[in-house]
Amino acid sequence: MLKGRERELAYLNKEYQSGSDRLLIVYGQKNVGKTALLAAFMENKTAFYYQAEEGSERQQLYLLGRQLQRSGSSLPLYPAYEEIFQCLGQNLLVIDEFQYLLKAGDGFVQALDTFLQNKKEACMVVLCSSSVSFVENHMVTKMGRLAHKLTGFLKLRELQLWDVAAYFPDYSWEDCVNVYSILGGLPGLWQAFDASVSVRENICNVILAQGGRLHEEGAHIVSGQLRECGVYFSVLGALAQGKNKLNELYQHTGFSRAKISVYLKNLMELELVEKVFSLDTPGRDNQRKAVYRISHPLVRFWFCFLYADSSLLLRMSPEAYYEQLVKPALTLYCESCFSKVCQEYMQREAAVHALPVEITDFGSFVGKAGSIDYIGHDGNGQYIVAFADYKDPVFPYEKYLQAKALTGQAGIRPDYMYLFSGHGFDAKLEALDKELDTLILIRMDDL
Repeated sequence: MLKGRERELAYLNKEYQSGSDRLLIVYGQKNVGKTALLAAFMENKTAFYYQAEEGSERQQLYLLGRQLQRSGSSLPLYPAYEEIFQCLGQNLLVIDEFQYLLKAGDGFVQALDTFLQNKKEACMVVLCSSSVSFVENHMVTKMGRLAHKLTGFLKLRELQLWDVAAYFPDYSWEDCVNVYSILGGLPGLWQAFDASVSVRENICNVILAQGGRLHEEGAHIVSGQLRECGVYFSVLGALAQGKNKLNELYQHTGFSRAKISVYLKNLMELELVEKVFSLDTPGRDNQRKAVYRISHPLVRFWFCFLYADSSLLLRMSPEAYYEQLVKPALTLYCESCFSKVCQEYMQREAAVHALPVEITDFGSFVGKAGSIDYIGHDGNGQYIVAFADYKDPVFPYEKYLQAKALTGQAGIRPDYMYLFSGHGFDAKLEALDKELDTLILIRMDDL
């Protein structure tokens, strides 16, 4: 069974078994596990699978025809799309990276439309893409009237911390948080790590070492999708340094606010950057304006640890570089990821009605004095808040007092408070937990 994608696989199989024509879009960022899902879906089915590459329409016809010729079809060197579809006897067609076919010309869309109209037997066509921006912003225009025949969309989201733990069963929870902070929920990147060695060794061998599989991947993820990389790298480098407001980015980079806004918009479309708003609460006057964060984990790691000090990395061994520059900052670096883990845990519990309040809306709060990692409410005045702490040896009692003060600044009186710790809680909080039913302490083993 495909780990972590059971729901998505069940959805595809249900669509396949419907007995009627289906035209589905499956998409998600690179390395999210799309190809593995498709392979599991096609198992024990008679299917035609083709992964498109960039090229002119004539080149697309050549490559498609070549694949069919190798399976025994008699086609000319440069067949028409209509000839290609006539050779397809399968009732399941999977076209990966289909955006290249659409960008090359109108021929593919027109031929597919005709094929679906004339096919006598029920057929399922799955069009797949790793270009989230194309699917969400340009695809419908490119597909024209064929877009009206779409029967479903499946966007693959990143997997979560517990999926990392299942993939690396011999790693501790702390190790898994480190992996999740660096590689995110992208199983295509997890494969680069060797589960038989430590996280430290993987960072040194795979990311820091010249020629390591992921040494340049953080930069390539950006440069492979965007032009004017100098501007984008400057913006991402500033974000990696904590310059997360528009005015701070302007002052740090020297680019105009208007230019930075445009480039941030492009980065958000590619899901490399996110704009974080606070949940609307009665204490809205205490909110800071929205802040920007690098959302792609490996891009964030690359710009935090490799971008600014690349010349130093060239003169040091990966191990020495890790000890001097990465190790001292890694726990603090993982703090924001642990906040995300806290949010994911609360959402998961809310989805199965395991929280003491039925949540109808949730979010976070970014205030002048600090942040609330999770706020959830039932729409009738009942609130749950959650705070995460990963950098401290134990969650300190003083931070709990600060959390209580921060909820007041947000204008809410929470009915329940959840505290998440990567390393345990101090004695005062342990004692308080026994006294208060409204205080819930969540340890790593509880995740």
